[in-house]
Amino acid sequence: MAGFRKQQGLSLFGAAFLAFLIIFFGLLFVKLSGPYYDHMTVNKMIKTSLGDFSAGRFDEAVFKDRLQKNMQINNIRIDLKKELIVNKRKQPIVIELDYEKRIHLMGNVDVLLSFKETYEL
Repeated sequence: MAGFRKQQGLSLFGAAFLAFLIIFFGLLFVKLSGPYYDHMTVNKMIKTSLGDFSAGRFDEAVFKDRLQKNMQINNIRIDLKKELIVNKRKQPIVIELDYEKRIHLMGNVDVLLSFKETYEL
């Protein structure tokens, strides 16, 4: 026998562990990509809506109504009465969006996503 070589390749345990990791991170991606996409869409809607207003002629009711209609079209469920705060006392006008999403991952494991954005007019 000239020499023994160490066997190369992936063992059954290694293949099972690799499959588990791929499935776990795929599940994370599928479950968490929706709320992040919704937040990105809301962020873009707010910036677009604020572009139509100036500090002197800002109307909070019109802004929230326009935003609510856009969110209804895109099937995004955020309660604007609680999560969107408009502070007109500061100059420039400050709009804060602060909300949380709880997502059931598996078993008794939930993921809490917290989103907070501040916009100035």
